[in-house]
Amino acid sequence: MGYLLAQAGDPEQLSGVTSLISETSTVTLRLALTGLDMRQQAIADNIANIETPGFLSKQVDFEASLRAAVAGGDPTSTRFDVSRSLAPTRMNGNNVNIDVEIMANAEVRLRQQLAIQALNSEYTLLRTAISGR
Repeated sequence: MGYLLAQAGDPEQLSGVTSLISETSTVTLRLALTGLDMRQQAIADNIANIETPGFLSKQVDFEASLRAAVAGGDPTSTRFDVSRSLAPTRMNGNNVNIDVEIMANAEVRLRQQLAIQALNSEYTLLRTAISGR
């Protein structure tokens, strides 16, 4: 942090700092929020269709793809896969489990809060680097 403050007056150094922040962590956090938003929408759809005969619950997977994309240096190559669950169905062909959906929704909300806090920290760091305070 001291390095950032010491270099705040140098536009070239500041550009490098902002580039590092925006191109890596911020992009990754935004993509994580996108995936979590998609997952929350799928959960809402699952719950809304809990009594719909033949409805198979949706799942959104992106974490492994995001991890691999970040490791490969290009977080924007992340894939967001939406698939249908292969869990056993009830007599009406529906496989939505309300307990699973409620727990998944709580987990998504917590993970969203964590990602938002991390983004806020990134922006605070950037503001500090720019203002020199």
